[in-house]
Amino acid sequence: MVMWCLSGVVMMYHSYPALGESARLKHLAPLEWRGCCEISEALLPRTTPAGHSTIEMLAGRPVLYLDPKVDPRPIDLLTGSFIDGISVEQAATVARSFAGAAQGAPRLLKLIGGDQWTVAGDVNADRPLFQFAIDDAAGTELYVSSVTGKAVQITTARERFWNWFGAIPHWLYFNELRRHAGLWSQVVIYTSLLGCFLAGIGVFLGWRQLAAQPAGRWSPYQGFNLWHHAAGLIFGVLALSWVLSGLLSMNPWGWLESSGTQSENAGLRGAPEPSLARIGAALQTFADGAASDAVSLQVAPFNGGIYFVAATAEGGRRRFDAAAAAAPLSSDDLKFLARILTGAGALITPQLMSDEDNLYFSHHRDVVALPVYRMILPGPGTRYYVDPVAGMLVAKLDANARGYRWLHQGLHRLDFTPSLRGRPQWDVLMLVLLSGVTAVCVTGAYLGFRRLTGRAKT
Repeated sequence: MVMWCLSGVVMMYHSYPALGESARLKHLAPLEWRGCCEISEALLPRTTPAGHSTIEMLAGRPVLYLDPKVDPRPIDLLTGSFIDGISVEQAATVARSFAGAAQGAPRLLKLIGGDQWTVAGDVNADRPLFQFAIDDAAGTELYVSSVTGKAVQITTARERFWNWFGAIPHWLYFNELRRHAGLWSQVVIYTSLLGCFLAGIGVFLGWRQLAAQPAGRWSPYQGFNLWHHAAGLIFGVLALSWVLSGLLSMNPWGWLESSGTQSENAGLRGAPEPSLARIGAALQTFADGAASDAVSLQVAPFNGGIYFVAATAEGGRRRFDAAAAAAPLSSDDLKFLARILTGAGALITPQLMSDEDNLYFSHHRDVVALPVYRMILPGPGTRYYVDPVAGMLVAKLDANARGYRWLHQGLHRLDFTPSLRGRPQWDVLMLVLLSGVTAVCVTGAYLGFRRLTGRAKT
């Protein structure tokens, strides 16, 4: 409990390293269509689903990434064949794009299956990984997939240092434990349950002792016992709420598990899913006259049609149809979207939301995309937030997801309103409250140690 308090303070200022999609796009080269786009007929059946494909540059060549469930290997669009394994030279080219102009060539450290900074399961299909040192002032290290050639993680020396005192102990995210996902989940759940018991029984005993005192007295204790009793009376309930909300972050036994967005997104995409043959034909059109500033082209099927979302390194996004013509969402598209999401109920017009609300919001370094279309369904109150460019769901908040937002995120981070999560007032509030809860835990740990060692006063 002491460790959770102290590491929580560190996490206020040093989050676990991650390479966000917007940061990754900044380092991609603009798509080069000359000589594109060949896909060998012998490569895969022409009916292979390709509705989750993306086109990017890899070491100077345009490549097509299929859904990893179909095949994680990139397809070289100049030769039309799979790239079976990324070479060190190709990976170094990717790493070089992350180095500043004044930096030398990135230095290959090793080829690894995983380490402390790549232990999460979302990069399993990318392993093994090339680990490069950028050799800059920040001590940056970059991880590049040997399967896809994509950069998947980036860390700095400062992040690596502070996370040993922040996210790693706070989440029990130690590599040897976390790589066994099932075991790690159970350890976090049951240590949190034990923490809930400790805090809950402490609150009960502390208030029972208060109620049992004669008039004019509020505590029977002295010394550290008195300090623990006083801190527990003031901050004990908060300690319980923090460890309980931490437990809920794991969604134990599916308590707050959302139904997800798979069925809704499938309905928005329509049927059938675009095949590899249809995508290949559309790419030939793009090769003849596509925008030159795009660094990524993502297939974005909608209502049974083929569309593409082109993203620039600066974060701009535009939607095109299969003829490479600009195709922003139309009023008919919004009507279709409303019909799919509302089902048999009355149609609800999607409203373009440019400002955050209390369910879709940024929390410091975790930034949400704006604007979005928002729809609030009557009855259960399910909320849908829709990408205004691609027409796909960004977020769905059903009853369980809303419960997760308030019972985990709200209680754990105290970010109930914009004024509360604004800085520096949020820092002041959290540091004061964390100091009080830490006092409860430190005095409790000391008293427990003293009793275990036989030094407790009778």
